[in-house]
Amino acid sequence: MKDDALFCVGQKGFIEKDGKVLVLFDPKEGLDFPGGKIQEDEAKDADASSLILALKREVREETSLEIEVLDPFAVWYHEFPKEHRNYPKVVYLVAFKCKYVSGELTLSDEHDNSRWVDKNDYKEVDDGSDYFDVLEKYFTQGQE
Repeated sequence: MKDDALFCVGQKGFIEKDGKVLVLFDPKEGLDFPGGKIQEDEAKDADASSLILALKREVREETSLEIEVLDPFAVWYHEFPKEHRNYPKVVYLVAFKCKYVSGELTLSDEHDNSRWVDKNDYKEVDDGSDYFDVLEKYFTQGQE
């Protein structure tokens, strides 16, 4: 029998505003979305709302935006490369649809650029990553 996998749990917010979704760019890895790993003591026993609060905290820290967290729509597994600050961690990510509520976009030092994309131009940020695959799923889900 194999050992259990050890990984962090993270969440990413696909924030929609006026039909566009916020895409961030990590200087080491490229395409990214606001969010992050759940920190110690954030996941309270029998309280799923604590996970929503953790995502809102991460989004606020990385973008200064306030959001409404809607439904999850995708999951994926990500291994950080050797040059990344989170290496050798691996993370199991849950993507949530989110709605912009308020705030002016201000990036933290974790990202060096951002862009709002819609269903007509999202392919312009295709970097071949698993993050792009999830963005494509966001725009094509239910349209096949």
